Amino acid sequence: MDDFGYHTIWDITGADARLLKDAPALHDFFLSTLQRSRFTVLDHLTHKFNVGGEGVTGLYLLSESHLSYHTYPESHYISIDVYTCGSNNLSINEGIRGFFGGDVKVKSRTLLRGSNVVVAKEVENETCQ
Repeated sequence: MDDFGYHTIWDITGADARLLKDAPALHDFFLSTLQRSRFTVLDHLTHKFNVGGEGVTGLYLLSESHLSYHTYPESHYISIDVYTCGSNNLSINEGIRGFFGGDVKVKSRTLLRGSNVVVAKEVENETCQ
C-alpha cells in the first residue's frame, strides 16, 4: 500500500462564538462534510468544555486517517487538522466559509506526507518552544 498522504490544517478566525460552543452543530457539519467528500467515518468523539471558554474538541477516525478540530470561542478561533492517505482532502474546503460565516478569515496549509516525499529542507528532532 502506498503511504502517500495529504496533511491539511485550517486556522479560522472571526467565527461566531456561539457557533464555536455548539457541539451538536459542529458535529453535524463535520460529519456531513466528510460524508459528502466520500470519506469513510469509522468513529467519532466530541467533548464540550464547561469552563475556560466552553470550547469543543472533536475527532473523526477515518479509514483514510483522521479529522480533528478545537474551538476557542473566547478568541473566535477554530483549528482544524485533516490527514488523509491517498485521497486529497481539499474537498472539505468547500463548506467551511459558508458554515462559519462570510466574515471569517480562513488560512490553510497542506503538507505532502509519505516515505517518498521530497522536501526542500528536512529538520529532524526540532523542538517546539
